Amino acid sequence: MQKHALIRNTVLLFLAFAGMGLGSCKKEITQTVNQGFSAIYNVHVSGWQGDGSGAYYSYTLDVPELDDVILAHGGVSVYLSFDNGATYEATPEVVGNVAYGSYHSLHTVGIDLSPADGTGIVSPPTKELLAKVVLLDAQPLD
Repeated sequence: MQKHALIRNTVLLFLAFAGMGLGSCKKEITQTVNQGFSAIYNVHVSGWQGDGSGAYYSYTLDVPELDDVILAHGGVSVYLSFDNGATYEATPEVVGNVAYGSYHSLHTVGIDLSPADGTGIVSPPTKELLAKVVLLDAQPLD
């Protein structure tokens, strides 16, 4: 009987230590998720501003989410839809001999257009376009 009690107590003691050891393990996971955000804007016909030469037009979008952090370390992509959102084309893009481009600064995304071959004049779109702006938040590389 004494032998069985000794084995039982040893097993119980081992299980108690194992339970304490496993219970004190703590797995910590630190996960940094960089986010991408997008919004679709209406590009109204009346909003295009020309430079007076007929060779350059621009449209300014107010994008308050484009902050210093994204400006310094993230990215901005602009896509245009000429068919009410059925398809989007990434800028820069040439459509109908017109070169569309984009630029960005703090809280602002601009869309511009000019002749694809750099000569002549162009007209701004005569129908409303859609612009999809994608903001990518990122961590700087060390």
